[in-house]
Amino acid sequence: MSAACIARQAIAKQSTMRSVLATLREFVLWLSQQDGFRSRIRAADADYFNLSRRDEAEARAAPPRPAPSINQANRALDLMPSATPQQKRDKAVFALLCLTGVRVAALVSLKIKHINLREQSVTQNPREVATKFGKVIDTFFAKGFDDAETALADWMTYCDEVALYGPDDPLFSATAIAANSNLGFAANGFTREHWKTTEPVRKIVRIAYDAAGIPNYGPHAFRHMLARHAAKHCTSVAELVVTSQNLGHTDVLTTLRSYGQISRDAQRKLITGTTSDVD
Repeated sequence: MSAACIARQAIAKQSTMRSVLATLREFVLWLSQQDGFRSRIRAADADYFNLSRRDEAEARAAPPRPAPSINQANRALDLMPSATPQQKRDKAVFALLCLTGVRVAALVSLKIKHINLREQSVTQNPREVATKFGKVIDTFFAKGFDDAETALADWMTYCDEVALYGPDDPLFSATAIAANSNLGFAANGFTREHWKTTEPVRKIVRIAYDAAGIPNYGPHAFRHMLARHAAKHCTSVAELVVTSQNLGHTDVLTTLRSYGQISRDAQRKLITGTTSDVD
């Protein structure tokens, strides 16, 4: 078992323990206010359900999370076919993840009207889009993904000119399944309904990376990819702040601490100023 895997398991164990103790602490606090228990249980007794300072720090530590590089994502996108309508849709899904790192739950609930190709933006309105904590999020396309913009525009052109979709139709419609006397069940166009789960998106990402010979990082890893790229290349505080806003984070520290992780090797190079490998 690798050292990284062992570290993730240790952090997960402490994180679980911290969650359990927090629940017990809340229960004891509540119990201390109930008739029949006030004389026996004090609010201060809840302090017993705390981790040590060392264990608390370990539980809060952000575990290492693998993410693709910009080049890997572009390579996988480039190899995705786009001959059929379903292939156009799947490529557009991957493209939007590259451009925005939008959370997968929000992605499957987007409507066509939420995308503005001219402005290069995605408007995540919590009244219609499943955003985290019901936040309003304005997201703009990241630089360095010209082919992704082309793939997204190609799909939206198909929706407008061929499928005759309107602004309130799903951006990514679910695949319609029809019975076939010879082949059983087969894909037959689209349903004009949103996907019910996020699994189709995960499947699209997995197939794309497999075809490119790249490990499957999953949809959420695009967020880490964009945050790390920003942490490495931003030249001002303002750039870091807008990257955080673009990902829908309330606090820029969340972006830097949990998403913009810098590897040990990169840390060494930045601190010491060395570029050669260490023996």
